[in-house]
Amino acid sequence: MAWWRSYASDETFSSSTLTILIGIFAVLWLLWAVKKQRKVAVPPLPPGPRGLPIVGYLPFIVKEVVRDQDPIFSNRDATRVALAMTFEGADIAFAPNGPNWRMLRKMFVREMLSPANLDSTFSFQREEVRNTIRNLYDKIGAPIDLGELVFVTVMNVIMKMLWGNTLRGEEGAKFGVEFRHMFSNLMLLLGKPNVSDLFPSLASFDLQGIVREAKEISQSIERVLDYAIDKQIKSLAKAKEEGKPKIAQKDFLQVLLEIMEQDNGANSISMTQLKAVLVDIVVAGSDTTTTMSEWVMARLMKHSEIMRKVHEELTEIVGMDNLVEESHLPKLHYLDAVIKETFRLHPPLPFLVPRTPSKSSIIGGYHVPQGSRIFINVWAIQRDPKYWDNPLEFKPDRFLNDGYARLDYSGNNFKYFPFGSGRRICAGITLGEKTLKYIMASILHSFKWKLPQGLEIDVSDTFGVVTKKKNPTIAIPTPRLSKSELFIE
Repeated sequence: MAWWRSYASDETFSSSTLTILIGIFAVLWLLWAVKKQRKVAVPPLPPGPRGLPIVGYLPFIVKEVVRDQDPIFSNRDATRVALAMTFEGADIAFAPNGPNWRMLRKMFVREMLSPANLDSTFSFQREEVRNTIRNLYDKIGAPIDLGELVFVTVMNVIMKMLWGNTLRGEEGAKFGVEFRHMFSNLMLLLGKPNVSDLFPSLASFDLQGIVREAKEISQSIERVLDYAIDKQIKSLAKAKEEGKPKIAQKDFLQVLLEIMEQDNGANSISMTQLKAVLVDIVVAGSDTTTTMSEWVMARLMKHSEIMRKVHEELTEIVGMDNLVEESHLPKLHYLDAVIKETFRLHPPLPFLVPRTPSKSSIIGGYHVPQGSRIFINVWAIQRDPKYWDNPLEFKPDRFLNDGYARLDYSGNNFKYFPFGSGRRICAGITLGEKTLKYIMASILHSFKWKLPQGLEIDVSDTFGVVTKKKNPTIAIPTPRLSKSELFIE
């Protein structure tokens, strides 16, 4: 066995020598790296454990991200569920900054949300909101879950705007119910914490099964979209063949298909992008509008004097023998202030959609590495006593005074930007603002609302992707209008 002992001794010597050499090299490299870092003077990383996202909560930092360095921070950090439901980021919300994204956003804002198209789609909103008023009139004196009421209303409005001329009557109602159910489940998944997003190395395992479930729902949604798209394509082809004039009142699906038909080279959209944009409209429109409607009603129920002022304004502008029309909306200044104050206290996305820098950058004196996840804490900024008097108090009048009267949803003031700011600001602000205001004006004008006996209004919220109420808002409607026939017209 002498040969083995000799071999083992040589091996031990070689291993020990190698270990010592590696140790010496590591120390020398570390000394060199420290010396080099001192010369370069790289700014420190943001405070907190390495690898965790940073949270911007000061307006001057927000300005650096969304304006001064907007091109670097204009990519969204999409979750696995978000990618699954948007055909791997083929949409406007999560597509990376680049020619395709710019083309999609430009098309959405200029074509789909043009004044002419918004005027055209208002009739779809009007029809569904009137249906809600009729249904409420049949439930006078009964407790109503306002969150559920508004969700169904908003989803019906969105379905009408998407394909109001394509799927009608019983067929449209059937697909509407199916679509609402699928998107309700999808939004629940979108709000669930997913370990794959926190630890990308585990993403392929999908340990919680969230992505698998999201893909299954997305496939079901795509089947509905395919059916509606195919039906609309055949309808448009038949109308063209018969020489029929184009319909003036277009739904969004018609607008998108006409854009596809034009095939303007670099400005043309694919079928996948078309579907992804439709999904964006449903997700952004339904969840935000529903959540904010419930918050508005909860705040008004808690502050009866403010509710009284809203009713007085509606009586003066609309009258008691009319229903709310589009022409009334710009004149409802106090209701507008109520909605703005609600957005201040309860921004739908408290941290907005996270961004990620395309290259390493310096923000607020800190080094932010490429690929970091950047959250902007708009919730904290809009409640900061440095910028708001009595920030936790619900005071709509602050938006009627000189100091804050000019604040809007444009994102140009970094004390108030509930829809975001910069090139990644929400593309559908105009549509969302108008839809929310019309729904609120209609149900507040048509009915008085009171709490069931023994029930107190609760304005606590739950932490998540969207700031939702912790407990549902339950209220009892009683009619306000002088003519009962207005409720059933």
